[in-house]
Amino acid sequence: MEKHTEVSSRLAEALVPVVADLIPLLRGRIPRGPATALGRLGVPEVTPDAFGLEAGRLVAGSGESEVLSRLRSLGDPVSERLLGALELTLDELVVVVPEEVEAAVPGPDATPQAFGFMMSNGPNAQTVTAVRLLDQVRPGISALIVALVAELAEHETLAPLLAVAPELTGEEELAAAQGEAHLALAVAVAAPVLRRTDAPLLAGTPAAVVGVALAAVSALLSESPMPPGYAAALLEKRRAEYLLPATASCSAEVHAHQFVLAERPVVGEADFSGNGLAVAVPGGVAVRTGLGEGRLSVTMRILEGPPDTVDVDWWDEVTEISWRAEQGDATLGESTPHRTRTPPWPGDFRVRVHAIGRDGEERERYELVLWQAPPGPDIVYKRGDRLGYVLRGEPAPDIEPPPETAYRWIDESALGDAATVTMVRGASPDEVLLAFGADPAEPESAEELSQDFDLDPWVSVLPVEGGVLAVEFNGFQGSCGPVLESLSRTGRTASLFWNINAVTRLSFADNGNVLASHELGCAEEITDPDVNEALAGLDFESYRDNLEKGVLAVERYSGNRLRKEDVERMVEANAGYRILPHLSELYPEARNPDGSRAFPGDGPLGAETDRLAFVPEETLRDLAWQAASAVAEYVGVAGDPVIADVLAERRLSAEAELLARRSQLRAHRDHAWLWEAIHHATNPDPLSGAIRSLSAARNASGPAGEELLEHARRVAREC
Repeated sequence: MEKHTEVSSRLAEALVPVVADLIPLLRGRIPRGPATALGRLGVPEVTPDAFGLEAGRLVAGSGESEVLSRLRSLGDPVSERLLGALELTLDELVVVVPEEVEAAVPGPDATPQAFGFMMSNGPNAQTVTAVRLLDQVRPGISALIVALVAELAEHETLAPLLAVAPELTGEEELAAAQGEAHLALAVAVAAPVLRRTDAPLLAGTPAAVVGVALAAVSALLSESPMPPGYAAALLEKRRAEYLLPATASCSAEVHAHQFVLAERPVVGEADFSGNGLAVAVPGGVAVRTGLGEGRLSVTMRILEGPPDTVDVDWWDEVTEISWRAEQGDATLGESTPHRTRTPPWPGDFRVRVHAIGRDGEERERYELVLWQAPPGPDIVYKRGDRLGYVLRGEPAPDIEPPPETAYRWIDESALGDAATVTMVRGASPDEVLLAFGADPAEPESAEELSQDFDLDPWVSVLPVEGGVLAVEFNGFQGSCGPVLESLSRTGRTASLFWNINAVTRLSFADNGNVLASHELGCAEEITDPDVNEALAGLDFESYRDNLEKGVLAVERYSGNRLRKEDVERMVEANAGYRILPHLSELYPEARNPDGSRAFPGDGPLGAETDRLAFVPEETLRDLAWQAASAVAEYVGVAGDPVIADVLAERRLSAEAELLARRSQLRAHRDHAWLWEAIHHATNPDPLSGAIRSLSAARNASGPAGEELLEHARRVAREC
């Protein structure tokens, strides 16, 4: 077969009348959704998936033609929907094959080259399979069709058929018209060529026609200009769809100690001597950083109006300035997410810039809060870092960091986003492990334990001067009352738990008693003088460095400092101990002065759970133990001697308590709901015991549980 460059012009001229007849017919059969997606392929700076196409690669893989790669880049849903819409039309379509095509394209009698064909794992779109096979049995045909489509798109006879009607003004209308016209062109070119080919295994060619046509459209429209008026329509659409408020977290690229939020590249260095932090530049804002080169974390908030409050608590520097958007769409850089762009319209804006860590003593971060507002003077709400004073030409004060800042290393350490740090004064590692419920004789690899997501608890310990450091990486047992009580019998104990959701618990215990345990900043009145001394001067209302303040309180109370090198030594030692967790603490049900539940409306009986508050205590205890018995009967262990003894005596023996604790571990969870029901039945508060035991029975005893709940409802109604 002749090369494409030698035959395409001759074939293109021969195909013009055929294509001109087919385009109007085919345009009416193309669904608007896929046509719109195809029409948007030429939109600059927009990824295919942003407009409904799958983001795919355009570089051919091993054994894959560029045509096939183009088709695959569009994604299966688009090609399959278009095949479904055009399949019947193509089957019934009367197509004239010009003599020039007959002469240049091998027909059905041509002997194909030897080839191999293997289906890949997983389903493929019919179009992908057809084009892959076409490339094997008729090499070069698909590339020829792509070249013909590109040439005919410029033909003076066909150009009017591809033009977008001037009355169309909407973005979706323009994109759909662009897509359907060019897909109709591509199908009209592919149909006669592939009818002539009629290659083996491709007697029914709709899948091949649509597949090659889509590849041609992808190649053509990705490089073609959008219709006249499209840019204005797209801008109008984006403005109409831009919703406020908008928030995004990203990173900004820093060059020469500054990053910019701007509509275009900013040349030169800005002058920050005015406020020491931020300055308006043409089309945007420049921010002075402590970092010289690299990337920094930035949070952007774009509001409808000014914020209700000024946040100066956590930040070192806070400054507000005005700037003018010349067109809109200012961004932190080409690689930042599209959602971090400012509103796509011009106008005057205010931006409040917040900075922390510019002096290098902690991680450097920024927040930009923007809203549209008339120009105004710069406002400096807070001056707090040495860099700002230097830039403003002011004498830098002697800034003495508070003591908790010594623990800022924690954020970048192995403790990370979630851990419990426990300090025990005067104890040995074995004593601490036993108090946690671990066996000192059974160490395991801490690294392997950390990679096991079964949620069974474990702890690492390290002797330090004056006591023992215990760390649970992503664990919390050291914040539990029974563990704190056991630990504090060996020595004064303090612990701090935190997790990725900003949940915390700071606890103090001594001589087997938990003296205080609360969220950071949420402590009720504390009477113990030693605990109050540990908390003295720590402002938990200011949430900056709150975690560090909690660790400082642990240090003060236990007398043991948490050191970075100790955590590193612990990680290097790679020794962890599985914990046999204590049973959960049993709390009384909160009540109002009249005896009703303080938090009504929930529970195993629904709203009728509230009636249990007025049931006699002995009846409530009976209900709790009936629930435990129902679960034992349902799971077939009521005859077990240990469980039978528990149900008869209505208490946990030492052996039963051990089994109940083990039921919290993955390997022993077969009867977890049974032990949950039994454990709560032992609650000294009969109302809480009945509610929690009935809840466990509802989850674990099937039809028997429903009968039990109905019995409890009758009891509640009668009282």
